[in-house]
Amino acid sequence: MLSSNMNALFGSFNTLNIEKNIKDDETINNLEEKKEKALELIKESVGLIEFKGATDAYWKDLETADVKVIILSIPNNTFIRSANDLKQELSAKKINGSFLILDGLAYKSNIDTESIVYMKV
Repeated sequence: MLSSNMNALFGSFNTLNIEKNIKDDETINNLEEKKEKALELIKESVGLIEFKGATDAYWKDLETADVKVIILSIPNNTFIRSANDLKQELSAKKINGSFLILDGLAYKSNIDTESIVYMKV
């Protein structure tokens, strides 16, 4: 299943016309705005989800247990767990680079400047 999702992910780049979308957008004025718009279009196309925000040391439910997610990265000093696993607490050291798949997602952070990045699978 992961393999087919990855094929769909990379295949979507072929159908995404970033250059045309940016040229047609008359509200974009400089290179930095063009980069931000391109990144936004790529994220939207491939289904990347970002959450940025402090949860004041409480768990915040980002996805319910019936939704499988693959974790791409979490900031240091933040924690995640499967939606219904109250005993689980996984750190960035254990998660980043392992592309863990969870049943739902709960997130705990005191950092509001960095994002967790994941996608539904």
